[in-house]
Amino acid sequence: MSTFIDNLSNNMLLLPVSMGRIQLEVKTKKGADAIKSALGVAEGVRAGGTIGALGAMTDLAAELINRPYGHARTYTYTHTLAAAVRGHRIVTTTRTPEHLTRYAEFRHAMTNGINEFMPQYEAYYASTNGIADMGSSQITIPHPDAVREKAYINVGVPQQIRPADLDGMNLPAGLAADIAARTDAHIMQQAEAAKTAAVEELSKAVDNIEKQLTSGKRLHDSLISNAQNASRNLREFTDSFDNDPRLIEACDIVDDRIASSTLEQVKNSETLRSQAVRAASTASKSLKRVASAPAVSDEVGTIITGDSLLADLID
Repeated sequence: MSTFIDNLSNNMLLLPVSMGRIQLEVKTKKGADAIKSALGVAEGVRAGGTIGALGAMTDLAAELINRPYGHARTYTYTHTLAAAVRGHRIVTTTRTPEHLTRYAEFRHAMTNGINEFMPQYEAYYASTNGIADMGSSQITIPHPDAVREKAYINVGVPQQIRPADLDGMNLPAGLAADIAARTDAHIMQQAEAAKTAAVEELSKAVDNIEKQLTSGKRLHDSLISNAQNASRNLREFTDSFDNDPRLIEACDIVDDRIASSTLEQVKNSETLRSQAVRAASTASKSLKRVASAPAVSDEVGTIITGDSLLADLID
C-alpha cells in the first residue's frame, strides 16, 4: 500500500453533508417590465424583477431558516476540505468530533427555526388561499409542504477512506491486483483534488490580504481569519497526506507573520502591515509554484491495460 494512502486511511474521513434553503425571491413579469421601462431596455433583452417568494413571510423565513443554513454553509467551506465525491467533505479524524458538534448545533438551530416559522406560514397560506397580495400585484406562494422540504441540514455517518482489501476473496490474482491498483489510483485522485482545492483557498486568501493591505479602503474582519482557517485546513491535510515541506513552509509563513496579529493590530501598525504584505506575497509565490508542479505522490500500483476485464469496461 502507498504510504500516502496509508496516511489518508488513518487520518482522514469522508463526511456526507447536504443542506437546502428556502427560495426567497421569484421573478415577476410586471417587475421585469417595470425595470425595462425605467431603464429603457430594448425588447428581447433580459431584465430581472424579483419579489419576496413567500409574500409577507419572506423576511421571517430568511431570519429563522436561511440564516442557520448560511452559517452551516460558511462553516463547511471554511473548516472542511473539498472532496471529489459530490455531497461529501474530507475531514481529519482529530477534528471530526468538533465538526459533528457544530453541525448538530446548526441542525438544531434550523429545526427550531422551522418549528417557529411553519405554524405562522401555514396560517398565512390558509388565510390567503395561497395567493399573496403584494400591493398592486399578487403572487402564488408555495404550499407549506413544499417550503418545509426545501430546508434541511443532513450529515451522514463518516466514511473511511480505504484501499481495496481483497485478501481471501475468490478472485483471479490478476483481477484482484487490477482492482486494488485502480482503487488506490482513485483514492490518490481524490486526495490530489482535495490538496489542490486547499492550496487554492490559501492562495486566494493571501492574495486578498496583499491586495487589501496595499490598496484596500475598507478592511473586513474576515481578512485575517480567512487566511488563518485556510492555513489550518491545508496544514492538517498535508500532515495527514504527504507532508509536503513546501506547503508546511507556506503555512508557517501565514501563521507566524499574518495570523499571529489581529486585524486591528495590522491596521494600526505600519510595521505589522508591511510584514503581512511581504508574507502574503511570499506565501502566494510559494503556493503558485506548488500548484504548477507535478503532484508529489508514490507509485500506487500498476493498472493493467492489456488483458484485463476492467480495461475492457472502463478504459
